[in-house]
Amino acid sequence: MQPETSAPSGPIERMFSHMPLELRLKTAYTVAHDYATTQMAGEDLALAESILNYLCHDDDATVRTAIADQVNASDILPRDIALKLARDNNDVALPMVSTSPALTDEDLRQLFEEASVKKQIAIAARSDLSETVTEKISEDGCLGAVEACLKNRTSAFGDIGYHAILERFGDEDIIQELLVRRRNLPKAVVTHLYEILPDEYKQIMLEKGPASENISAEMILNARERMAIRDLDRRMTDYEQKKACLALQRSNRLTPTLMLRLLLNDNQTFFNAALAETSGISKKRVASLISGRGYLGFRRLYDRAALPQFLYAGFRGVLEEFRKATHYHPRADKENFRQRLVDRVAHEYGLDDDLGIDELMEKLLPMGTE
Repeated sequence: MQPETSAPSGPIERMFSHMPLELRLKTAYTVAHDYATTQMAGEDLALAESILNYLCHDDDATVRTAIADQVNASDILPRDIALKLARDNNDVALPMVSTSPALTDEDLRQLFEEASVKKQIAIAARSDLSETVTEKISEDGCLGAVEACLKNRTSAFGDIGYHAILERFGDEDIIQELLVRRRNLPKAVVTHLYEILPDEYKQIMLEKGPASENISAEMILNARERMAIRDLDRRMTDYEQKKACLALQRSNRLTPTLMLRLLLNDNQTFFNAALAETSGISKKRVASLISGRGYLGFRRLYDRAALPQFLYAGFRGVLEEFRKATHYHPRADKENFRQRLVDRVAHEYGLDDDLGIDELMEKLLPMGTE
């Protein structure tokens, strides 16, 4: 950032040093207005800028405010004058930080660091904010500034900015609503949002304009099932598992893809409970049929549970990996084992290696009910 220019001396100073406030105020308004609205050049332009440079240091704030109100939209205003006015008190600075094209992204970021709440909000409401500036607002801005930035349809956000907002203000109702209504949300932000949103906002994500552009039913279902898996990843008695399965079944959430996720997350005991619930056979019998030699027993269970044929290869591939682990590989490293399960399913469907569970399931979900 360039250093501020000090008030000039010489003829300009002699002209204004003893001038009454009323006359200085009138001169400031006239020069600033003409500077902003007429095509000045040569000596006229230089003289006007010298006068403005002097008067923007005036002791009386009304003089400085008169200048800012007139030149805030000027695209030829020298940057040092713009910065001097932008660093002033709110009455002077707000018109400048709101609109002045003389201020660069780096200027705005530095101004934001020392800004009052009103200045923060004014910067956040500027047109065409870049990701560089919105990132700063997202990471350090007050709630009002973040709210203004999200309301600003011309502001550009990147992943860093969105994630900073979620981390700092994700539980604020107004922020949730504004995020839902933003267009082109990154996929990871959509998934995170769905985990924390109340039902009314989830519905907005599905029905309103932004949802039609970047939110698929598969993505929403994926996020919902990931949440369910996390809730189920704990020790349960058989009674607790049966009760949880019944609750999932009543709400139509005991889906084939949720059951596959259970296996991919190395939760075979709850998978057995889920398969028992969907097939109508006891959990003990399910465990016996799955662990038996060959896969004929599992095939019969699978068909009895009316699970989709498309996913059979995935289930069987995971069960084969479980058997290999039982007989040959102690599962000391659960994360590596889970990744091996994911890779096996990806291989069954000709998908890329090294996918995460969410990525894999998002690819399988569109066909997971066929």
